[in-house]
Order: sequence, then C-alpha cells, then structure tokens
Amino acid sequence: MTLLTKIPLLRHSLRGKVTLGYYAVAAAILVASLFFVGELRTLEERVVLGQRATDLFDSVLEIRRFERNYFLYHQQHDLEENNRYIKLTQRFLNDNQAAFLAIVSLDRQEQLQALLNEYQYQISALPTANQKQLLLLEPRVRSLGKEVVNIAEDMATLERRQIQSTLVAFRNLLLGVILGMALLIVALGRALSQRVVRPLQAIEDSVAAIKANHRGTLAPPSDDREIISIIAAFNHMLKELDLRQKSLMRSERLASLGTMLSGVAHELNNPLSNISTSCQILQEEVGESEPETQKMYLGQIDQQTERARVIVRSLLDFSREKAFKKNPVMLRPLVQQTVGFVRGQVSAKSVVQLSISETLSVPADAQRLQQVFVNLISNALEGLGADGQIVISAQTLVVSEPPVGTALGSGCDFEGEVVEIRVADNGPGIAPEILPRIFDPFFTTKEVGHGMGLGLFVVYEIIEEHGGCIAVQSLPGQGATFCIRLPLQEDIDSAAMLDSQGAQS
Repeated sequence: MTLLTKIPLLRHSLRGKVTLGYYAVAAAILVASLFFVGELRTLEERVVLGQRATDLFDSVLEIRRFERNYFLYHQQHDLEENNRYIKLTQRFLNDNQAAFLAIVSLDRQEQLQALLNEYQYQISALPTANQKQLLLLEPRVRSLGKEVVNIAEDMATLERRQIQSTLVAFRNLLLGVILGMALLIVALGRALSQRVVRPLQAIEDSVAAIKANHRGTLAPPSDDREIISIIAAFNHMLKELDLRQKSLMRSERLASLGTMLSGVAHELNNPLSNISTSCQILQEEVGESEPETQKMYLGQIDQQTERARVIVRSLLDFSREKAFKKNPVMLRPLVQQTVGFVRGQVSAKSVVQLSISETLSVPADAQRLQQVFVNLISNALEGLGADGQIVISAQTLVVSEPPVGTALGSGCDFEGEVVEIRVADNGPGIAPEILPRIFDPFFTTKEVGHGMGLGLFVVYEIIEEHGGCIAVQSLPGQGATFCIRLPLQEDIDSAAMLDSQGAQS
C-alpha cells in the first residue's frame, strides 16, 4: 500500500494525523533542501565563472607586464612571453566563449578577440621596426593593451558583482525559507492542536463532567479511531457504573425498607386494633344494637381499612422500582408519612418536629425524595439520646450563592427560587475530620456488619439527580444540620398537583 492510498486512512486516526504532520514537515524540508542544492550549484557555477574571468584578467595583466618590460629593456625573452600569453588568452577566450556569455555579450567577446589580434599584429612588428617606426608603434601597442585590460577588467568586475548579488539573493532566500519553515511548523502545530489536542480536551471535559456526576452518554468529538475507541470504552464504563449505582441504590432501598417495616407494623397496628374492636362490638351486639350504631361501627371499619390500604400502598410504592420522573409533590404529607414509617426507631422520649407549610410543594420524584428523608431521619435517630430532637423544616427562598457548610451537587451554583429543606438534630454531631467524607460511597463509622456506608451517598446521588444541592453543618456536641435545595419550576401543572395530592391523601 502506497503513501497516497494510506492518506485517507491516516486522516481518521490521531497517530495518522501526527504521522501526516511529520510527513509534511519532512517533505517541506526535502523540497527546501533540493532547492538549496540547486541554488548552491548555481552559486558554485558563478564562482567558477568568476574564477575564469579573474584568470582572463590575470592573463591580460601578464601580457601588459611583459609588454612594459620589453619597452624598458628590449629583451627578446619578454617579447616571447608576451606572445605566449597572447596565445593563451586567445585560446582561453575561445574555450570559454559560451560560459562568458553569462557575463558579456558575444559582440563584446568578439571585440576583445579583435583587439587581441590587432595587439598581437602590432607587437609582432616591434622587432623589425626602426627607431622612427618604434616611436609610432609603441603608443599604438600601449593603447591597444589598455583597451584589452579595460574589457577584461570589466568582465571580472561584472562577474564579481553578479556573484555578490547571487550571494545576497541566496541569503535572503535562506532567511525566507527559514521563516517559511517556521510558519509551516506553527501552522502544522495549530492544525495538529485543533485535530488532536481539541478532541483530547473534549475528552478531558467529559471526564470532568463524569467526575461531577453527569452520567450522560458521551459523543465522540472527532472521527479518529483512537478517540472513538476511548469514547466507546467510557460509555461502556458509564453504563456499567450506572448499573452498579442502580444496584447499590436498590440495595440501600431494601435496607431502608427493612428499617421501615417496624414503623409500618406500628402504623398498621392502630387501624387493625380499631377494626378488631369495632368487629368485637358488632359481634357482641348482633341483633340488639340499633341500625345507626351498626352503621357507625361499619363506617369505622371501612375508614380504618382504607387507612391500612394507604399505608400498604405507600410501602409498595416505596419498594417498587420506577423510572425517575418529576411531579409536584406536597412536602408535608410526604415527610409525615416517612416519619410514620421510621417511628419504630424513635425513642419514647425522642421528638420529631415538622415546620413545613401544608401548601408547600416541590417538583421531585416522590419515591426518591422519600428515600432521602428515610436515610436522613434514620441517620439522625441513630445518634440521638433519650431526649433527642429532630426538626424538619422547609421554606421557599430566592438564592444566589451555595448554602453554608460542606456543599455538594450540580445545583449549588443555582441562582433563583428554590425549596430549602433542613433536617437538624441535637445529637453528638459529626467530627470535623470525617465531615468532608460522609457522602463518599461505603464510608461508615459503624462496626463491620452494621451498615454499608451507602445511606448518605444515596442521598447525595438522589439530590444530584434532581439538579439540587445538599450541604451539612456540624460541630461536635452541637448536632448536625443537613440542608437540601431543590430548584422550583415555574410551569408546574396544576392538574398534576391535584393528582399528586390525591395519591398522597
């Protein structure tokens, strides 16, 4: 499989994107390197051509040097060397004619050749010239030599300037390529950051949301295989956690159900006793009592039977598994019913006081909210003495900051109208060192076999499920106060409230 066929596959993978980034940088470096190699070859050719122009200029200077020596000393050796250098220069020009076109035009080169030929012709006549002819030839030779030197010097100067401009251009090009490479690397870094780091950041935010108990299914922030695999693993983990949490809450509800049975037995004992008494009276007065009296006792039996039916139905509703659903719940009847259920735990001298308006309602899941009260009241009763007291109060407030104390829950930053419920006791309180941990799962100060440490954790989970906030304040020896805030909804359905009242009556 070639790289081109792999590219579509690499684009859907974090590793592939990083690999493509490396490939892009490597390709850019390779292209830049090949470009610089080409420029270096051009510069090398320029340097070689400049050396040839310099050699030409040096050769012409040697011609002039031996010319001057001849005119000074009139030695045949200087004339021979002069002639030898003329031939070398002519041959050098012929051999490098194509190369010198990069410096001067062909006409200029031909002009130089013609001057050299004329110079050679004039200087070859010097040995046979008389004194008068020599006086005429010498200025002519010197003038021709000067023109040859000027042309050769111009060629060398032009080539040096071209080499210098080529070096400047190469330097600017090098700086431009370095800047371009830096910008390319920054662009690739940003692209990788958007395509690699951003999905990872999204996963980090999702994990933070999970930490805050938002257990919704995560959506993949990108189509990368690694991200999809991680999200799939997280979703599987969340599903398993949700199942485990439901199992734990079911176990805690069953434990609470066991606690409530003694209270239910006490609650059922009164209507059953009344029913039994009324039946005995009717049996004793069969055929003797007035119809109105019989009707009264039968009415009492029917009333007490309905009372027992409501108690049993409430117990069944509490134990039955239901999907979470918010409905308007009248708070005082729910708390009264819960206190009746846990009455078996209340000491003869302990008191449970309610300070809740008859008309106060809150949008909540009645079953789960009752679980909260069962756990909080049971938890408070366990630490109370013979003269213990529990005060349960509730009121509507407009809040703008979290409640005082150790506060937990997504609704702690809620601003607006809430129902604030307080469960306060005068028991021994909670030690400061364990106060931050009381909502942790499986944390308990009881002996092994006397509790799983899930009661307050379940309370926190239910309040979190309602989008509310729970806080606790406590000082050793001064009791503990649990504060619950549940947000109110403006669009409470009045018909639903009537149904809820009818169900709890």
